[in-house]
Amino acid sequence: MNMQHEISDLYSSLVALAKADVARDYLCIRAKNQHGLSSVKVNQLHLGIIVSGEKKVNMQNLKMSLLAGDILIMKADAIIDAVNIPDQHTGEYLTILVPVCEEVIQATQLIWAKPITDKSNDIFKFSIRDFALELSTWQAALFNHDLAQARLCIVGILLKLCQSGHADILVIPAPNLSKKIYQSVMNEPQRDWQSRDIEMQMALSGATLRRKLSAEGTTLRETITHARLAYALSLLYSKNLPLKSIAAKSGYHSVAVFKHRFYQRYGFDPQVLSMN
Repeated sequence: MNMQHEISDLYSSLVALAKADVARDYLCIRAKNQHGLSSVKVNQLHLGIIVSGEKKVNMQNLKMSLLAGDILIMKADAIIDAVNIPDQHTGEYLTILVPVCEEVIQATQLIWAKPITDKSNDIFKFSIRDFALELSTWQAALFNHDLAQARLCIVGILLKLCQSGHADILVIPAPNLSKKIYQSVMNEPQRDWQSRDIEMQMALSGATLRRKLSAEGTTLRETITHARLAYALSLLYSKNLPLKSIAAKSGYHSVAVFKHRFYQRYGFDPQVLSMN
């Protein structure tokens, strides 16, 4: 089998994986309508495999267009604007999004075992052919529900990225207060979060909590809202649920309030992504 056939087979298997959604180590991003996202902060290292459609990304002076078969690498704390465009033939935008957990990054750090002196862009792209062996083994492991093997494949991809001059992907930013709160809310978006809950969890007084968040350029309300809406966005992309259910799962009792907050944050009506 020649290389072209191997890549064609790999692409077909990735399409099947995206539609199967067999494991929780990745997220399938699906959309029937073109939409844009503004000033989205990436909370951890991500690999995005474009399966169908086109993704346009803007970041300060950097512009990038990705098509089916391209891979977008997004480093932690990157802030991007993006437009997702469905394929004109299938009418669907489809991407496999792989969040890279700290355990995988730490394992790669141990294997790499070199000082990290590289400084590359916060986003960059490759092709699936650049990681054909690793991706083929990765998708097979996921279909077999072998998450340990799948994570080893991601380690292999990270090592290749390090060898190509992107070793700074292994830098794990120290979690600041707003990021810790953000993650807590993401873990329990339906909870009726109050300041006292966060104060107790972080062992801080109310005044200290407000002062620290102000120094980070945010507020408690804003951090909670951003986490809930990010959770809602992931549900809209990956779950075929009514908007009322998505709002409730994200901590909103009112669909109208949810839609208003979502529009304020992302600039479009969540109904654009809802299948119901």
